[in-house]
Amino acid sequence: MTRLCPFILFISLLCVSPAAAQVLQPREIPSVPCLHVDSGQDTLQFPGSRARFDSLYRNVDSLLSTGRGRLAILHIGGSHVQAGHFSHQVRVDIATATGMASAGRGLLFPFTAMKSNAPQSYAMWHEGVWTGSRCVDREPRLPLGLTGACVETCDTAARIVLDMGSLSLWRSDTLRVLGEGSAPEVEPYFVWGTDTLLPLESDGHPGFRFALPSEADTCSLGFRGLVADSLMFRLRGIEAESNAPGIVYSESGINGASVAAWLRCPLLEEDLRLNPPSLVILGLGINDANVGPQSFDVEQFKANYRELIRRIRSVSPQCCFIFITNNDCWFSFRGRRRQPNTNTPRVQKAMCELARETDSAVFDVYALMGGMRSSNAWVRARLQRPDHIHFTREGYELWGDLLYNAIVNDYLKREASSGPSLQESEK
Repeated sequence: MTRLCPFILFISLLCVSPAAAQVLQPREIPSVPCLHVDSGQDTLQFPGSRARFDSLYRNVDSLLSTGRGRLAILHIGGSHVQAGHFSHQVRVDIATATGMASAGRGLLFPFTAMKSNAPQSYAMWHEGVWTGSRCVDREPRLPLGLTGACVETCDTAARIVLDMGSLSLWRSDTLRVLGEGSAPEVEPYFVWGTDTLLPLESDGHPGFRFALPSEADTCSLGFRGLVADSLMFRLRGIEAESNAPGIVYSESGINGASVAAWLRCPLLEEDLRLNPPSLVILGLGINDANVGPQSFDVEQFKANYRELIRRIRSVSPQCCFIFITNNDCWFSFRGRRRQPNTNTPRVQKAMCELARETDSAVFDVYALMGGMRSSNAWVRARLQRPDHIHFTREGYELWGDLLYNAIVNDYLKREASSGPSLQESEK
């Protein structure tokens, strides 16, 4: 499967004219024998009303035709999302098709500070001593928000270093630090390049905002006022923002996260208000269903999803949702050898029911894989890992292309509507 190198992608983005950007096209998908596109599931499915998506698409029409406005997309999940390959492929596909890579890179988190794997689409590392907490903890020790994780330090030598070259395609003009100090005198600062101290700006929103000057290879985030074993700073993430028009695609994934885990994030709404999403892609369910058939409570699973959707729509009332069904997978039960997880079709059915209730869409990975036991073929094709749960990089990138195509094909085939968008009707 051919991929664009960063330089070629950059040139392609510069060469897309506004007129050309008005016509979105799906990506060509190579022939993959284990991919069941004949199932008819290679597009978005709407068990209920599609009115919210029709409104979203009218806003996309306006953005592409006028070059004005912004749309935010948020992808929430577990390890499939934390790995970064799936979500980043959708991000690259959108930027390539629209010519709009200037709307900002979105949400970033220093996963290395909590000794966890990090997305390879950006480079960020830490110095000093840090401790952390995640939403998968039964009782998170630190306050969590949109990233589902938080790290803290009282080490005066601590800092976070961000390789700006890894973000250069997205041309963000500000960085916003999500977090807080344990006392007013504890606050973050950015050093741009080797010696330029960025001024801290106030715009009335939570977090600490820093405007970016000219290009630099790196920038480092340090903290004033730290006192060992006393005063500390808690960091929930960094938003790479831009005032330019376009579509900003953020991902938020935590290894092992279930729907219930994301409900343990009390600052979720506060962080969402910084960039209210127009579309949220929900890839949660595989960890919820990683239990014995008698232990998987479908009704509780749906209740948790309803609460998560309610919290997101309390910030963005007209937000659209796409449910990504669980992939065919294996699990170990009571010490027995790994076997196909029979909860997977139950999650598929529950998501269709939730989509009908909430006027949402379903992207049916389970059907596209081929249903029960299909992971065997995906492992043989080297698109899924031998654990029969996670995918290889090539597999995740294929799913990114397929999800992008499902959205674009639905956008292209929807019936023309002359009514005002839901957002416009509220004004």
